[in-house]
Amino acid sequence: MESQQRQQVSFKLHPKQMLAAMSPATEILYGGSAGGGKSYLMRIAAIRWCMEIANLQVYIFRRIREDLQKNHMEGAQGFRVLLAPWERVGYVQIVEDEIRFQNGSKIYLCHCKDEKDRFKYQGAEIHVLMIDELTHFTEVIYRFLRSRVRMSGIDLDGAQKKRFPRILCGSNPGGIGHGWVKATWLDNHKPMDIWKTPSNEGGFIRQFIPARLSDNPSLDEQSYSDNLSGLGNEALVKAMLEGDWDVVSGAAYDISRSRHMVRQFDIPAHWTRFMAIDWGYVKPFSVGWYAVCEGGAVIAARGDWPEIYIPDNAIVRYREFYGWNGKPDTGAKMEAPYVAREILRMENGEAMDYRVGDTGMWARNDGPSVQERMFSEGVRLRQSEKDRSSGYQEICARLRGEDDIPMFFVTENCVHFWRTFPPLVLDEAQPEKGPDTKQEDHCNDEVQYALTSRPMKKTKDQRYIRQIRKLRIEANLDRYAPYRVK
Repeated sequence: MESQQRQQVSFKLHPKQMLAAMSPATEILYGGSAGGGKSYLMRIAAIRWCMEIANLQVYIFRRIREDLQKNHMEGAQGFRVLLAPWERVGYVQIVEDEIRFQNGSKIYLCHCKDEKDRFKYQGAEIHVLMIDELTHFTEVIYRFLRSRVRMSGIDLDGAQKKRFPRILCGSNPGGIGHGWVKATWLDNHKPMDIWKTPSNEGGFIRQFIPARLSDNPSLDEQSYSDNLSGLGNEALVKAMLEGDWDVVSGAAYDISRSRHMVRQFDIPAHWTRFMAIDWGYVKPFSVGWYAVCEGGAVIAARGDWPEIYIPDNAIVRYREFYGWNGKPDTGAKMEAPYVAREILRMENGEAMDYRVGDTGMWARNDGPSVQERMFSEGVRLRQSEKDRSSGYQEICARLRGEDDIPMFFVTENCVHFWRTFPPLVLDEAQPEKGPDTKQEDHCNDEVQYALTSRPMKKTKDQRYIRQIRKLRIEANLDRYAPYRVK
């Protein structure tokens, strides 16, 4: 009876889903556009592997427990319906968030809302790790869970030994993890490429398998596409419908390298210079050096860099010092006096008009504050404005600029700014306050302290002057700018 019932249960995968299930890669990101069949793939793969391998331990994660239940347990294609025939004959038992197979294999439905929650799985031995909507997680959580993926005491045949233990993740673009997910799977590799990662990246065999709505014939493509188009937000629609990872769904800032990045250049001596710092010890600290353009300037073309106009009163972030240990959102644990000495070494006698620091640096905890210890080394700071809403608005205003010309630029050598700042997404609960603070947002905080120390001022005369200068730039009249930087 049981054998007959098991034969009646059939699980079908579409070709792209089957490709992911059978891939020789052991750390897979599957997805892109919405409707690609990511969640269904995970359920079917988990069931099949548990059928094939006795005592297999499969962990399926979503960030929120309620989403886990709705997406994987309930519905016409949820575990309860898929496994109902086997559950009736006792081959499978579903107990709350756990699915138990007669051969000893188990599927655990897990959630990990915040980074502190990851320690609940510290003792787990995960044979198969599945993460649904990976970009909803921080890289800290992912790396920790990946470190729990190992296998011992399980009999595998020759082919299985090469494919287990393994990781299968699914995700759309966007979310707080967009930046690190894109950097991990998409940057520097083409879709479908398979490559082995170094030991400090887990040593798995990694692959990104793009999934489009058209890869899922179970859905009415036109109807589903129309529903997504109704989201209204153009960037969100593009990310969800096309699986475009270069579009950040829910991005906090409208920033692009083509508009806001400039090449390194020698800062004119008469420009105002200042420094800002967001302090961190366990978390990274971020130090940025800024210059205020006086009277307008042209940065001459060089190599692939075109000529660019920097308006009067625009701010340029031209140098950075980022205190991390090479791992995401993890500080270098440098003591304040050492950081202060390194700041002075990097300035090499360069005169700063002022320095602004995170207000937390003035806190005293059983001894001198961070600010006091830096002051003793010769780095004098004044307290920053610390209002997320006004800081966010100031950054947005300068990025937008006037007359189609930005009022904030960042040089290409500020690699940690360009790594962490553009992927930031809004805080969904409090979008008026800007980026979600669960991200690696230390450059963002430091930029807020810097720009709010010199709020952008607009006058009718300045706008008129900028319009004239823009027209002269387009006419290639060299005499329009009072200062030219080679």
